[in-house]
Amino acid sequence: DVRKEEEEEEEEEEEEDADVDAKAARSRKHFKWTHPRHDVVDDDGRRFLRFVNARMLSRDGSLSSPGGSLTVDLSTGTIVSVVLPPDDDEEEGDDAVGRETFRVRSVVDCQNQILSPGYIDIQLNGCYGVDFSNAGDVHVDKALTVKDVMDASARLARTGVTSFCPTVVSSSKETYRTIIPLIRRARMWQRENRMRWQQRQRQGKQRQRQSQRQYEVGANILGMHLEGPFFAPSKRGAHDERHIRSPVHGIETVKEVYGLSSDGSEEFDDDDDDHDVPREVIEPPKPEWQDVEIITLAPELEGAFSAIASLTQKRREQPQDDDDDDEEGEGEGETHPSPLNHPIVVSMGHTSATYQDGLTALSHGATLLTHLYNAMNPFHHRDPGLVGLLSPHVELLLKKEQQPLQKQQPRPHPTQPHPTRPRPQHHRHESKPLRPFYSLIADGIHVHPTAVSLAHRAHPAGCVLVTDAMSAMGLGDGIHSLGNMSVNIEGARATLANTDVLAGSVATMERCVKNFKEFAGCDAGEALLCGTLHPARVLGRDVARTRRRKEVVVVEPPVGVLEVGAAADLILVNDELDV
Repeated sequence: DVRKEEEEEEEEEEEEDADVDAKAARSRKHFKWTHPRHDVVDDDGRRFLRFVNARMLSRDGSLSSPGGSLTVDLSTGTIVSVVLPPDDDEEEGDDAVGRETFRVRSVVDCQNQILSPGYIDIQLNGCYGVDFSNAGDVHVDKALTVKDVMDASARLARTGVTSFCPTVVSSSKETYRTIIPLIRRARMWQRENRMRWQQRQRQGKQRQRQSQRQYEVGANILGMHLEGPFFAPSKRGAHDERHIRSPVHGIETVKEVYGLSSDGSEEFDDDDDDHDVPREVIEPPKPEWQDVEIITLAPELEGAFSAIASLTQKRREQPQDDDDDDEEGEGEGETHPSPLNHPIVVSMGHTSATYQDGLTALSHGATLLTHLYNAMNPFHHRDPGLVGLLSPHVELLLKKEQQPLQKQQPRPHPTQPHPTRPRPQHHRHESKPLRPFYSLIADGIHVHPTAVSLAHRAHPAGCVLVTDAMSAMGLGDGIHSLGNMSVNIEGARATLANTDVLAGSVATMERCVKNFKEFAGCDAGEALLCGTLHPARVLGRDVARTRRRKEVVVVEPPVGVLEVGAAADLILVNDELDV
C-alpha cells in the first residue's frame, strides 16, 4: 500500500523535489560534483564515490588538514578508504589501503569543508507534523502510519540527521502495542528499499527522476526510545499523569506495560506453513525487544533497580568462547536473569532520584541521563542529585565498588565496549567512561548556555546532543499534538496548551549543534562529536555490532565514525556548522 501511494504521488512530488534540489544547489555552491566520461563499474559490480579535499573528523574531535579523501562503495553503502594528507600528524595506517585501486564513478570536491559522520538523534518525539506517539486513540485523523515515518525520515536527512530513535512518550498499553510494531514495519521497509537501491547500483543502473522518491530512504530508523511511563509523578513534565506508574515487579511490569515478551526471533521465523499469507493476517504483530534501543525511567521507584539489572544484563555480561555462549550464558550466581538477547540502554530521567540513587542505578547497569537538568532535582552542594554524577569522583567510587566483584568473576562495567565486538586495532585502547553519558537539549530554551558549558567542562566525553523535538518541528507557530496532549508553539518555545510546562522542542539537530558550539565555547570538532560519535557510543554502534537472528548472524556496520568498514552516513558542513 505504501508503494502504491508513493507511485500515485510521484507527479506532485516531482515539482517539490525540483524546488528542493534547486535550494540544495544554492546552499552547496562551495562543493563541486564531477563525473568521469564513462560510468565505471568494477568487474564484481561495485561502484565507488570519492570525496576529495575534505577536512575529516576523527574520534578525538580533531579535524584533518585540508586535502584528505574518503571513498564510498555505493553497492554496500560503506566506507572503503580513508586517506589523510601526507603532512598530517596522524599516520595513514590501514585506512589508506586502496588509494590507487578503486575505480571511482564520481568525485565530490569538498573545497576544504568539513566531512563528518551524520547526526544521530536518540530522542525524537516527532517532526514535520508526524507524531511518533499518536496511535489514533485521540487524534484519529493524525494516527501514525508507515508512510508518515518514512516521510519524516526523508525530511530529517535534509537537516543532517542520518540516524534517529523514534521516541514515544508515556502512553497507554494499547498505544505501545500499536506503535512499536508499526515502527518496526517502517524500519524493515526502509531496509528493503535500501537493498533494492544498492542492487541497482551493482547492476549499473542510473537513478531516474521517476524512481527517485521510490528509492529515497532518508535517515536510518533505529530502535525506539521508550520515554516513560515509569516516572516520578512530581517530575512527569509534559507526560500524561494517567499513564505514570512504577515498575513494582521489576522486569515483569516492564514487559506487561510495553507488551514485550520475546527476544525478537519471531520476526525471522520461517517455520510457518502459510508462506503466502502475510504474518499480520495470521497473527497481529506484537512489540519485541529488538524493537527497543533505550528505556528512560526513574531509578528511585519501587522495582526500578531490579528492572535496570534485568534490562542491561546482556550489555553487562562477559560471554566466554562463542561456542559456549548458549551453555554458559546463565550462571548460578545471577540474581537478575535477562529476559532478552538484545541489549537495552537504560537512562535515568523524569526523576526525583538522589545522588546515591544514581550511583546505585549505575552499578545496576544504567548508562545515560535523559535531558540533563530537565525533570530532575537541581544540583545542591549537600545533595548534588543526578547532576553530580558528572563528577570524576563518581569513577573512583564505582571502581572501588567493582574491585571485590572483579576478583570473584571479572566483568566489564556496562559502559565498557563489548569484548567480542570487532574494532580497528588503533582504537582498541579506547574505553567508555565509567560516568554516565548525558543528553542535552541545546535549543536555548531548555538549558541556560552557562549550564551547558558547565556540563561539557565537567564531562566532555559523555555529552550527547538531542533535539527532544515534537511533531511541530518545521511547522511554525500554532497548536500541535504530542501523544494525546495539545502543545502550543510560539517561536522556539513549545509548552502544553494553557500552561508554562515545556513539551519538548522544535529545534533541529543542526541548530542544536550550532548552539552547543557557541554555548560551550568549544571548537567545531568537539561540537560535532556530541551529535555523532557520542550518541553512537551510547548505543554501542561506534563499532561493528553482531546480532544473531535464529540461525542468521547479521553484522551491522559502525555509525558515527569515518573509518573503513563504517556506514557511509556522511554530511558536509562549513566552519559555522551549516549542513
